[in-house]
Parts: sequence; C-alpha cells; structure tokens
Amino acid sequence: MTRKIALGSAPLQEPREPTTEDAADNSSGDRRPLTDRVLALLDAVAGAGQPMAVKDIAEKLALPKPTAHRLIAMLEERGFLARPIDGRLVTVGPKLRTLALNTLRSSLVLAPSHARLRALSLELGETCNIGVLEGGDVVYLDRVEVENWPLRLEFGVGSRVPLHCTAMGKLFLAFLPDLPRRRLLECLPLPRMAAATLCDPALFRAELDSIAACGHSFDDEEYMPGVFCAAVPIRDGAGRMVAALAVQAPKVRLSRESVVDRLPVLHRAASDMAHALGIDAAPAEPALSP
Repeated sequence: MTRKIALGSAPLQEPREPTTEDAADNSSGDRRPLTDRVLALLDAVAGAGQPMAVKDIAEKLALPKPTAHRLIAMLEERGFLARPIDGRLVTVGPKLRTLALNTLRSSLVLAPSHARLRALSLELGETCNIGVLEGGDVVYLDRVEVENWPLRLEFGVGSRVPLHCTAMGKLFLAFLPDLPRRRLLECLPLPRMAAATLCDPALFRAELDSIAACGHSFDDEEYMPGVFCAAVPIRDGAGRMVAALAVQAPKVRLSRESVVDRLPVLHRAASDMAHALGIDAAPAEPALSP
C-alpha cells in the first residue's frame, strides 16, 4: 500500500488573478513562477545551517522584501518554515524536517546504503546504526544488529534517543554552528540516564569541543550500563554533517581502547555511505534567473 504524506493544509498554487504583491514582483523584473521562488527559498533556509534574517534571504534570492515576507509567512503558516523564540529570524519548520526525514528513510530502503551498513556490521562484528538530528533527539534511520547481540534493545528504525548521553547525539551537538548550538545547550536538560552520564554543563561543553576537534564521539555507558558506542559524521559535499554513523557493542567487546583501530573503518564507511545516499556532492545553487 502506498503511504501518502500530507505536506500542507493547501497546495501551493499560482494566484488566478493579479494582486498588488504580484505587481510589485513584476515591477522588479522578477517573473519567476511561484513554485520556483518557494523552492529556492526553502533550499536557501535549509542549506544555511542556521536561522536567517529575512533581509538576507531576500538579498540571496534577489527577491523584493515584501515578496520575501509574503512567501515566508505562507510557508510558516503551512509549517515548512518557523521563527525561533525572538521572532526575528527564519529557520526550517516541522513539516520541512519531516519531509527531509521521510526522504532519507525512503532513500535508505532502496539505496545501497543499507547494504553498506550491513557490510560494515559484518566487518566490525557489531551492531551499526545511522541516525539524524530531529528536534531535540536523534532518530534512527537504519540499523543492522548482529546475531550475537546479548542485550535486547528496542532500537528499531524511527526510535528516538537523547542528545546529551549518546555518541550520535553528542556528535551532532559538537558540529552544530555556534549560534544554534549555544541556543540549544541553553535549554537542553542533562538528566542522568546512567552512572556515567555527564550532567555538569561546563564539563559537557568541554567534551563537545573535544569531539569537534577529534571528529568522533563515544558513549561510554552514559546512556545504558554495559553498552559502548562510537560515532562519526556523514557529511555532504560542503562538509556539513547531515547524519551520524555509529557502532554499538557490549562494553566487554568494545571500549575506548579497542575502538581506536576501528575508527578508520568507520570514517571510510561514512564516506561510502554519503555516496550511497547521494549526498556527497556539493549542493547546487538554485537557479534564480528569470
């Protein structure tokens, strides 16, 4: 059965009758179809990596300011864009995040990335996962579990795990741009999930700096007793982290010391995974000419 995903309360259509806003667009020489402008706007905001000011969006896309405000308001109403707390900037909205997440999930079902993840699991002899950042959690996009996994962990595709005590979560926090990371850390709770969970904000920030410097992260029994996890970033062609690749094992089989030899394997697999997912090429600039 084909599952349909509702993307908005109403389809985006060209106005049937000219409006004053359209007259302003035409007077500026902008005769691009509405869909072109909407897609270019979504691409710009999603690709910025941090919230954008409306004036910056207008300048980047060569849009009249009233048009930029109108399009942003329309997309905000439909949930594709959102305003952070102060209301002055624009960022991706919940429906755009859901669309991106569903797109990645669909790619994983058909793309060779799952086969690559399975090959990695066989090579390392341990369970391997792919996850993405979604709101204040990490969402599992794919998982291959080894047969000799002694613990029954309910981590299927779509499972959510916290940021502050998981290898993938800490990795995402470490590679966020400064402003979004600072804002997220200001409101991110650090509850103790296990005896080794790092709950001190100053020490936690120091660990994130260390992760950003070395390029990988560990969960050393911080989320679940007896479980060790190491994660590396999956990057796009512009070098931005778009997903995380992790290996997970009982602490008796994997530790900080023994994982060192496996990190190069993880990094190579992350590069292969980006290629398999089709995200290793630098994103093209949207076509903005009329």
